[in-house]
Amino acid sequence: MTDETDIYWTFVTASTFGGSFYQRLGDAGLAADYLNKIKLINAFPAFQNNYGPKTRLHTETRHGKAA
Repeated sequence: MTDETDIYWTFVTASTFGGSFYQRLGDAGLAADYLNKIKLINAFPAFQNNYGPKTRLHTETRHGKAA
C-alpha cells in the first residue's frame, strides 16, 4: 500500500476501532511522516489485513458509515 489517502484511513480505522495495541499503532501512524508510516505498515502485516483498504471497516470509516 502506497496511496497516502489509503494509508491515512487505515491508521484512522485502527485508531478508532482497533484493540489497545492497534489503536496505539494507529495513533503512531497518524503522527508519523510518510516513510515511517510505510515502515509501520510493513512491520505489521496483520495491521493492513485488519484495517487496510480491502476491509469493510476501512471503507465504511472512510465514507462515514462505520459506527
